[in-house]
Amino acid sequence: MSPLVIVSIVVFYTSLVSCLFFIYLARQKGLFLDKAKEDKPQRFHKDDTPRIGGIGIFLAFLVGSLFFANALALKLFLASLPVVIGGFLEDSSVKVNPKIRLILAFSSGFLVILFTGVLLKSLGFVFLNHLPYAVAFVFTIFAVAGVTNSINIIDGFNGLASGFSLIALTVFAVVSYQLHDKVLFEISLLLFFSTLGFFILNFPFGKIFLGDGGAYFLGFMLAELSVFLVSRHPLISPWFCLAVMIYPVWEVLFSFYRRKVLKGVSPLFPDKMHFHSVVYRSLTKSSPLTSLFVLIFVLPFEILSYFTKYRTSLSMIIILLFIISYNMTYHALVWKKLPFSLKDTKNGR
Repeated sequence: MSPLVIVSIVVFYTSLVSCLFFIYLARQKGLFLDKAKEDKPQRFHKDDTPRIGGIGIFLAFLVGSLFFANALALKLFLASLPVVIGGFLEDSSVKVNPKIRLILAFSSGFLVILFTGVLLKSLGFVFLNHLPYAVAFVFTIFAVAGVTNSINIIDGFNGLASGFSLIALTVFAVVSYQLHDKVLFEISLLLFFSTLGFFILNFPFGKIFLGDGGAYFLGFMLAELSVFLVSRHPLISPWFCLAVMIYPVWEVLFSFYRRKVLKGVSPLFPDKMHFHSVVYRSLTKSSPLTSLFVLIFVLPFEILSYFTKYRTSLSMIIILLFIISYNMTYHALVWKKLPFSLKDTKNGR
């Protein structure tokens, strides 16, 4: 059995056993519980559930990084600490202001640049192929922070955020393998099996939740994988990585537009009108079925994005097709349940 297979198995069981331990700890001590009776916009579960599954992913990834002695993986792990700790504090019922969490995401992005010097220096266009350092620095930090928060935005139902992450990591792993990039392939694989150990306890029955810490960690790692894939392999279009991540990224952008522009409220606070929330209320009435619907909806675009990795124009077409499909489906479901959407709008949600 190859070392790669052994480490993958070790990482998977580290995540699984850690999550099982936290489930036991939560039930025995009442720690890290997401209370079903608390009134929050995106709460759909009926039982108190531990929301600390991200620690299992976090620890499993660290174990795998040490086994492989993957220096980049360890640097990314250390850089993730500010935003992940902020998320874990929130999971522990310590309220962290959304602006503070955003600053922590910026800090994690900055630490990666400090540790590695890697920036997004190109936007894939001839006239924007070599960004000035200051522009590349700011753009990279904002892009990483945006993607980091995007996974937390879609973390609304059993298996949705982790299921999407597994799909995206599969694409990144395959591309890294084909590019003979052993370092990025190992990171993608480690994160895949770390997430898989959690996923089977989260989907479909929701025995444990990802939590803010886990969502931020996955978002941060997916963002940095995108940055390093483009920076280490100039033939890869930056728009390919955006095509892979377009679902959570567009959810963030659309939510910002919907909250700030249409309703005039803060874009930093949650509401009940995300795509997955609308699917749940208008169509599925079930947490696992909602995740399944959304992931099946997203999957064709993930597959197509793989074939556009060298072509900016084709990646942009995939992105545009997703946005059109998302908006048409969203509006069709909202109009199907018009009284619900009007009620939420009147309440400022």
